[in-house]
Amino acid sequence: MKAFKAILIKEFRHIFRDMRTLVLVISMPVVLVILFGYTIRNEITNTKIAVLDYSKDTYSKLLIEKMTASTYFEVQRTLSSESEIQQAFQQGLINMAIIIPRYFEENIVRRKEADLQLIIDASNINIATTIESYGKQIVNDFQKDLNEHIPNYQPFDVSIKMQYNPTLESAYMFIPGNIALIMILITTLMTSITLSREKETGSWRMLAITPVKQLWMVVAKIIPYMIISLICTVMVILLGIFMFKMPMNGSITLLVLVCIMFMFTACALGILISVVTQSQQVAMLLCMLGLFLPTLLLSGFIFPLENMPVVLQLTAHIIPSKWFIIALKDIMIKGSGLTAIWLPISILSIMTIGLIGVSVKKLMAKTT
Repeated sequence: MKAFKAILIKEFRHIFRDMRTLVLVISMPVVLVILFGYTIRNEITNTKIAVLDYSKDTYSKLLIEKMTASTYFEVQRTLSSESEIQQAFQQGLINMAIIIPRYFEENIVRRKEADLQLIIDASNINIATTIESYGKQIVNDFQKDLNEHIPNYQPFDVSIKMQYNPTLESAYMFIPGNIALIMILITTLMTSITLSREKETGSWRMLAITPVKQLWMVVAKIIPYMIISLICTVMVILLGIFMFKMPMNGSITLLVLVCIMFMFTACALGILISVVTQSQQVAMLLCMLGLFLPTLLLSGFIFPLENMPVVLQLTAHIIPSKWFIIALKDIMIKGSGLTAIWLPISILSIMTIGLIGVSVKKLMAKTT
């Protein structure tokens, strides 16, 4: 019994000696509950829409007021021609456009029928189907209001156009997200575990006396994982295009550049994690808790960011995967060029430079 007690006390002392691991293990359930509680929601609020009103009469204005009176939609732009719709979608300014035809009020009053068109960005099918449901619901409510004043009114002829993904293929959503997850898992996770293993086994100290410069030693260790990450990324893209009919409407060169940029960001994150941790176990926990879960939940990969609390929306801005997925979708699905995705590329560039600078500085401090 004394031996059992001694072993038990020893294990507790060992746990409390490594406070970083203890804090990570205890905080993980809290973080998971908060993230899943606030991200797994089906409702969407304040969806940005554009209105193209050819009629500009009393009933068209009432319909727009009905749309904005709900918490579902927020008019971001008032358009003057259909050519502006494509530009607004490519710039990511709107999720839906409403086209109200000419003589809207006259058709309602005299012909007792009218038509509308809803154009929805379907690059994310979860958001698209929800927006479609909200739009139809509001149009139906507007029609019920009309029936109180205009008897025998025919139902609206609502035309739905799913922009970029007319058949609502799920591959349009999960292929870009899978690419981000693969790069995080292979590049960041394997880099951090590899370098953490060097520290855990004591080989890290040998970097200071090796004839090869410390930085080049680290680069040599992570290059194989970068190559594997790129190969896996190319495989996923090719599978998505040829097996799941994922479109490739943009520049392949621009797509490759964005992937390489994100790969460097992931590598810098892996080096930084390995520098601030003392063991492979802690490095793995940090990667899973600090990178994998945010990529899954806070990048817009599955769950829309618009219906999350402001704190989580702000937190999502510092997650590189969010900007990477935005750039991928814009290039592959929308066919956007450099001018349309300058913001995600600029943010990824700043993050990459900053993370590499901090990682190299801390690495050099550890090995000198």
